[in-house]
Formats: sequence, structure tokens, C-alpha cells
Amino acid sequence: MLTANRYVAVLLFAALTAVVGLQVLDRLVLHRSFIWSEEVARFLFFWVVLLGAAMSVRARRHFVLDLTRGRHRAARSAAGFLLDIVPHLSVSAFSLFLLIQGIGYVRAGLLRTASNSDINMGAVYGAIPVFAALSIVYSALNIVEDYRAFRHGRRVDAGIPPAE
Repeated sequence: MLTANRYVAVLLFAALTAVVGLQVLDRLVLHRSFIWSEEVARFLFFWVVLLGAAMSVRARRHFVLDLTRGRHRAARSAAGFLLDIVPHLSVSAFSLFLLIQGIGYVRAGLLRTASNSDINMGAVYGAIPVFAALSIVYSALNIVEDYRAFRHGRRVDAGIPPAE
């Protein structure tokens, strides 16, 4: 799943680069402008950012504030394991909220189209529930990895991308 996420993100980033490159070429060299290019670039950027954020969740690169300064990690206790999964549970809870709200945005967006590109806004807003669903799945996978590591007396280092 992470590999598919990466390929889609790279494909959308390549499309974003092509649209922005076309926009620059068109404005600076040909001295005209495609009216749709700025809007399409913005929508592609939105999707790329949210797919990248989901990949960051899987790679454990999301924001974590360690109030124990790593002291709970040395103990390898059940309390330490519970403290290690708090960030994943927090991301999951926030992502569940975003999933519910994002579905509402998609429903509302299905009735709207972008003014310059005629893109259905439901497709644009679809990035929100996709990000949320991926983040929930990735957080769950991280919790499972943490649990397996805890059971075997080791710990998973934060910030190190998981092996595929």
C-alpha cells in the first residue's frame, strides 16, 4: 500500500511540475497564460502534500513531543510501550475526525466545479478522506510493529522508515 501511495504521489508531483513548467514557459516566453494552469497546480499540490503527509505517518516522521526525554524507552516496560503508541493513537483519532469531515467535503464538492478548469471539487476534496484513511491504516501498522517489538524485547526507532 505504501508503494502505491509513493507511485501516485510521484506521478502527481510530476504532473504538478509539468503544469507549473508549462505555466512559466507560457507566461515568460510566449507572453500569454493558460487560465486553468494555476488552479490545476493548486489542486495537484494539495493532493501531493496530503499523500506525502500520509507517508510521513508511516515513516514515523510526524510530530512527537517526548515529555519523558526518552526515559520510558530504556525500561522496555508495558508503560513504555503505551507511551510509545500514544502518538499513533492521537494521529488515528485526528485522522478519524478528518475522515468523517472529509467525506462531508467530498459530498459537498460533488455539486461544485472549479471556475477555470471545470474540475469537480469532489475530486479535489477527495484528498482529505484518502489522507485520513491512509493515516489510520499506517498508524495501525505502526502500533502492530511497536507491539511486536515490545513482545520481543526491542523497540522501533522513530523516524526510520519501515522495511517493506
